[in-house]
Amino acid sequence: MTNTTQAAHLGPVLVTGATGQVGRRLVSALLETGHPVTILTRSPAAARRLWPSDRVAVHAGDLTEAATLAGLGEGLKTVFHLASYAPRPDEPDLYNAPDHWRVTAEGTANLVAALTGSTIERLVYVSTVKAMGDRAGALGRPAGADTPPEPDCLYGRAKLAAEHSVLEFGRAHRTKVSVMRLPMVYGLDGAGNIVRMVEAVATGRFPPWPHQHNRRSAIHVEDAIAAALLIARHPETGDRTYIATDGQPYSTRWIYEQIRLALGQSVPRWTLPLWILQGAALGGTLVERGLGQRMPLTRDSLAKLTQDAWYDSSAITALGFVPRQGLMDEIKRLTRRSSAASAP
Repeated sequence: MTNTTQAAHLGPVLVTGATGQVGRRLVSALLETGHPVTILTRSPAAARRLWPSDRVAVHAGDLTEAATLAGLGEGLKTVFHLASYAPRPDEPDLYNAPDHWRVTAEGTANLVAALTGSTIERLVYVSTVKAMGDRAGALGRPAGADTPPEPDCLYGRAKLAAEHSVLEFGRAHRTKVSVMRLPMVYGLDGAGNIVRMVEAVATGRFPPWPHQHNRRSAIHVEDAIAAALLIARHPETGDRTYIATDGQPYSTRWIYEQIRLALGQSVPRWTLPLWILQGAALGGTLVERGLGQRMPLTRDSLAKLTQDAWYDSSAITALGFVPRQGLMDEIKRLTRRSSAASAP
């Protein structure tokens, strides 16, 4: 990360979304570098289970209830805003759940309104490439943060609205505000698409994948945290949007092969035709819409596995960001864990 002397200018820090997979790791990184941390949470009890000592101050509040945010920024210098709506795992249409707008868009507007007149000097909003729309990452070249956004789901539209809210707040109040968009994040223990794919391949539930060499960007959670801290510290950031990736595009076929090899399994010579996957995905989509039950393969999930989601992180690289993790190491770690769990 960075040493205490370099990071000291961040001052007392507020983290929203602190109990999430990325947020809790960010809080730990801040504590390691000696920063006083305040978290905003709807569940103080859950926060105290994570941080039982008084090193973390807890502000009990809800982004959707503006009155609970009063006085939130007092005595603080830096905000890392990660909070957003988290759909239930069984919710059928994750990216179009109605509460995305209420929590992410309207909640962020409530947050910046509460910070008006506070001592906050810098704010980093951790967003997603979904704010750009899937088409942006499928142009045949890596899309930069300046690619015109066309979000195609409610989640993306809510994130884009939240980005506008924080950037407008920065301009109006001369606060150093930056947005960091993330692609798929890996390194989240027990969670994430890569974890599910490793489990599916290990148990024989993932078919021999077609030779489609799509390109998808990703980033390890530790690198995502390092990038957020760099943006907050760097003197040349502010009023700008960045994309952070590990710098390597990955295809589903490559991931499938690496998982098989890491598990000690040979790569099958045959592959499942794409048209069979498309038919199964259509059936899964119809069942999900008709019965309201989450299906393992739908047209949306197949699109993630077959289409590009390729993004350019050169703007943050120019600030000195160097990713330290790659997906190959994560696949090896996950397959070792999978093999250990299945051992008699």
